[in-house]
Amino acid sequence: MSKIKNHESLVGALGNIFEWYDFALFMPFLPILAKNFFPSNLEVSGFLTLAVGIFMRPLGALVFGPIGDKWGRRKAISLSILFMAIPTVCIGLLPTYDQIGVWASILLILLRALQGISLGGEYTAAMVHLVEQAPQNRKGFYGSWSDAGSQIGVIMGGQALIKLFDFFSEGDIYSYAWRIPFLLGIVLLPFAFLIPSNFESSKKESNWNTWSIIKQCKKEVMGTIAITAFSAVGFYTLLTFLPSYLVWNNVLSLEDATSCSVYATVIMTISILFAGFLSDYFSKKYFIIIGVIGVTISTYFIFFTEQNSFYNLMLLQLCYGFFIGVYYSCRAAFFSETFPPHVRCTAISLSFSLAQAVFGGLTPVTMNYVTKISNVISVLPITVVSVGAIIAVIILQKNKK
Repeated sequence: MSKIKNHESLVGALGNIFEWYDFALFMPFLPILAKNFFPSNLEVSGFLTLAVGIFMRPLGALVFGPIGDKWGRRKAISLSILFMAIPTVCIGLLPTYDQIGVWASILLILLRALQGISLGGEYTAAMVHLVEQAPQNRKGFYGSWSDAGSQIGVIMGGQALIKLFDFFSEGDIYSYAWRIPFLLGIVLLPFAFLIPSNFESSKKESNWNTWSIIKQCKKEVMGTIAITAFSAVGFYTLLTFLPSYLVWNNVLSLEDATSCSVYATVIMTISILFAGFLSDYFSKKYFIIIGVIGVTISTYFIFFTEQNSFYNLMLLQLCYGFFIGVYYSCRAAFFSETFPPHVRCTAISLSFSLAQAVFGGLTPVTMNYVTKISNVISVLPITVVSVGAIIAVIILQKNKK
């Protein structure tokens, strides 16, 4: 197995980082975008617009997954980067609801949909490539860089909002300064043309269609969906629902809520790489299971605590971030080892994107509804997907043996 060259790894990692920066900007900026583009019914409209991007990920998988399997991972990644950078810059140029009325809302939704299509193709193609090109005894660590890169992009998105407070008042940020980080999404464009030629070495000739993959690998597909469903609920609870919930309920300011999310993501990134390194020496299933259990327990503490101070909420979110990082650490290698090479990109993209669309897209809206009923019910979504993920890991591990 050939080793990944340093400059190729750097370009691939940077492309993934900036791709996720563009996609994840929506999360910390959600309260601002909702106010500017959906002045009535902020919460539901904002969460649903965010969900549109997640719902479109399976379409991206259907488009870019076969491209990655038939014509090479490089083409899939390059095209998807273009589909991400252009809509992000356009969002920064959009007139608001006060300027053009409902057309502002419609255009924002369409641009968010294009971002979702892009992420459905790029993320898993890069994930698969890193694992395929890694040395045999380093697949967990190399694969962990795909999720670490995405979290670095998330950190950059949150940090972009925090930095605006150094130069603008909160009123100015809501008014016009929010556009600056979206316009900076143009930085991603060059990476569409800089993906190294080595990415083509993952090219696999495949005559399989999507339906054939589902029929032949249905157990693996269902298991991957179940495992990904956990991360979809966990990720969007921590980084989308919770910050907006804390702001809209006047528990924390926009800056403090964003700071909690950013620091939790920093811890998440560190734990991804550290646990990814260790996963090459121990069974990968244990890291996934430990992460699942830890996130579930952290969720219970967050929603049942009566101490809603900044420092207490920060500590709880740091714990949450650590354990979800442990879960992410070897997921790329675990999924890649589950499917045969000639259908790997399509199978993982489809399974991953379906789970993200169904569970991730509905998480903020569902959490917004259940938290208004009872805190007891608010932990039900994470509990259900946690049980499903653990069962799926055990079953897929047995199938590998």
